[in-house]
Amino acid sequence: MKKTLSILFTGSALLLAGCDSGFEELNKDPNAVTADRFNPAYLFTTGQYNTAKGDETTSLNYAEPFVQHMATLSNVGIFDFQGDKYVYHKGNNEAMWKGTYNANAGSSKLIEDVIALSKDKPQYHNLYHMARIWKTVIYHRLTDMYGDVPYFEANQGYYQQIYKPKYDAQKDIYAHMLTELEDATAKLDASKTLYSSADIVYAGKIDKWKRFGYSMMLRLGMRLSKVDPAAAESWVKKAYAGGVFTSFEDNMFIRGADKAGTQEVLTNGQSWTLSVSGRSPGKIAKTFFDYMKSHNDPRLKHTVAVYTDPTNVATKNTDPAVQKGMPNGLDRITLPNDPSYDPKAPGQEHQFSGVNRDVFAKLDGPRMLLTYGEVQLLLAEAAVRGWIPGDAAQFYRNGVTGAMKSLQQYDVSATITDAEITAYLTANPFVGIADKEKAFEQINSEYWVATFLNGYESYANVRRSGYPKLTPINYPDNETGGTYPRRLRYPDDEPVLNADNYNAAVARQGADSFKTRVWWDKP
Repeated sequence: MKKTLSILFTGSALLLAGCDSGFEELNKDPNAVTADRFNPAYLFTTGQYNTAKGDETTSLNYAEPFVQHMATLSNVGIFDFQGDKYVYHKGNNEAMWKGTYNANAGSSKLIEDVIALSKDKPQYHNLYHMARIWKTVIYHRLTDMYGDVPYFEANQGYYQQIYKPKYDAQKDIYAHMLTELEDATAKLDASKTLYSSADIVYAGKIDKWKRFGYSMMLRLGMRLSKVDPAAAESWVKKAYAGGVFTSFEDNMFIRGADKAGTQEVLTNGQSWTLSVSGRSPGKIAKTFFDYMKSHNDPRLKHTVAVYTDPTNVATKNTDPAVQKGMPNGLDRITLPNDPSYDPKAPGQEHQFSGVNRDVFAKLDGPRMLLTYGEVQLLLAEAAVRGWIPGDAAQFYRNGVTGAMKSLQQYDVSATITDAEITAYLTANPFVGIADKEKAFEQINSEYWVATFLNGYESYANVRRSGYPKLTPINYPDNETGGTYPRRLRYPDDEPVLNADNYNAAVARQGADSFKTRVWWDKP
């Protein structure tokens, strides 16, 4: 009997073991999307797009008025450009941070997923290295605006169960980004799968991606010019030797995907474009307008417009002779006391120049992230410093030319002719390298013009170079006491949700305020 039971139990155990080994396969959904079946290229497309479309309010409302491209009368409200007064607005101060780290559609989360899903998989060779390069696009803007940020442990909740990532020192972030650019750019291979349909910037063209990677290296290398000149020189030399942008057709930008604007309203509430096109958006700052007008810049006629009826595009006047920029730091109470104000003009803010909506406010227009004009102007500065061979004057001319030709990528109506470019360069020749500070001022002032509406980059370069020399404003109860702002504050919930790491960052970097400098922004 015992022998019979033993045989039964043994047989049952074997049967159960056999059945159990088949349950796993039997219960697999053949239609389910799993990591081994999912093509990460789909995430890459969205990651690229969200880099340009997820955080524009921080750029417009803070960075653009910080550099005095834009001004406004108001100091409250969602479209009122708080950077004009150096005042705090929770939503716009945090928009870039939230857009980067959002757990569902944040640009950094999507790109981290691409990297994780494509690493060590030969079929995704180029996609993996493109994603590594793109990660530097995302994080260099973020760390430039806030300073120390989560980087090495960011977006690792699923992969490593890290839910409270540490803030990394900006110095370490920059070091890693530069080495990533060097390695990833060198490993791009035109003989492997190109992912042309997934790449909404360069359609998988490896030659353009390589120039893009080295141009990013140039930008990040130049960012170190004050804090670590030796490292800056080394990286700039590597970038130049590798091969940077060669024409404005290499410009790195992302176009809006929704010409009608319906999806923009559904997903973002209001888009960058709709903000610029609204009835009372920011106006062109007097500082920016006067600089361009005093240099007889042909870009001015395409950049600005006065709308006597702000709701009707047909009423615009683009003649700079009858226009003016709005001074920064005014409100509706103080404006009438300013010499710029004309009490006979219709309305208050609408007597000042706004952005030409036909050029810059197209729903399917480009968002410029890195341009040939910028690259050539950075090379001009590097040549003045003696870091690279070549003629600084020629780099300067290339930079101005490239910046002017880039306008046609916004709209063909904004094309600057070769004759107009030649006339501008003749009237505003390069000052030469005998006086380096004058050369730096001229080059970086042109960089400031070239980065109009790319607030993140313009703000970073103004802090790095010190040019143009902007007069800070001192609006009542501002965040800096009338000194120039050096960064944005961390989101209000960080001291609660990630307290230990937030406190460590503040202890290392300095007070969590607009006045604290980021690492590379050395006095």
